[in-house]
Amino acid sequence: MNYKYFIFAAAAVILMSVVRWNRQDLIIGKYVGADDKNLGQKLGYDVEMSLDSYNYVQYVNYYNGEDVADEVTKPYSYRILVPMMASMLPFDSFTSLNIINLSSEILTVLFLMYIFGAMGFSDRVQFAGGLLFAVSFPVFYYGVVGLLDAPAILIITAGIYLIIRDKSSWLMFILVLGAMTNEKTILILPFMFAYIYKDKSLKQAFYQSFLYFLLFLIISLVARNLSINSDSNFIWTISFDSLLFNLSRIRTYISLLLTGGVPIILLFYSLKHIDKSEKLNFALLFGVLMVVLMIIYSFTAAYTDGRFMWYIYPFALPLCGYGLQKILKEK
Repeated sequence: MNYKYFIFAAAAVILMSVVRWNRQDLIIGKYVGADDKNLGQKLGYDVEMSLDSYNYVQYVNYYNGEDVADEVTKPYSYRILVPMMASMLPFDSFTSLNIINLSSEILTVLFLMYIFGAMGFSDRVQFAGGLLFAVSFPVFYYGVVGLLDAPAILIITAGIYLIIRDKSSWLMFILVLGAMTNEKTILILPFMFAYIYKDKSLKQAFYQSFLYFLLFLIISLVARNLSINSDSNFIWTISFDSLLFNLSRIRTYISLLLTGGVPIILLFYSLKHIDKSEKLNFALLFGVLMVVLMIIYSFTAAYTDGRFMWYIYPFALPLCGYGLQKILKEK
């Protein structure tokens, strides 16, 4: 990999993060005012803040010794790793969270470019693929506003790279981190199942995936029981009210479309150039399918927005390399 290209792509991530850093929303403030300024002011910040961000900032405050345990609700409280790490940084809680988020996005670019390289794409395609992530809507909109999706995206992307490089020990470590970061990092496992299935056998795929799933499950349950307001029985339950709520919100559709954006269009263009029987391509397509199913499920159980679509990027962007290859007129 040409690391000069990586530096350019990393610089693009930083530039994309300036406008929304710590929810300053420079210039665009009047267009994104959909959250609660009272939550921000309660934490000492003169900015609007979502309930998710509020919980995570309070979680950092908790690890910094403040008496705010009751302010951190489920399921935010299960995601213990990043708030704990943020509390170790010498900055205010909101800034510390976003430094980790920004670092995660930069490292995601690095691992994406590694994956492109492992797939045999040229330096130019690797750069284009990294840039496709760096200048994307979710990096701009969700990346540095106090959420925890960027570290989860990094863990999934790193997990994909470790699987294709057969680094099982490091993969176990990544899964442990994922289980303590965000439950959506379990998306690594369907990818691994599909990859091993095409590479070896169904029996081997089931056996290895099940063992890694047990590891993920055990760490998740331990993290839940060690967290504030612990409840190991909590799950996202299906609700007809949630479905109606998400279907009735124009923001649901706009955020999903903006996040899907160019990567999804390019993915559809790339499909005709992809050898779908090749093990890595097959596993990446399976990963895309799993994210689509997660989004459908989220309509019935959560507040659905573009952050759910962001999880398609680690699987879809490497496949976009085939389209980028054609666009750049490379063999």
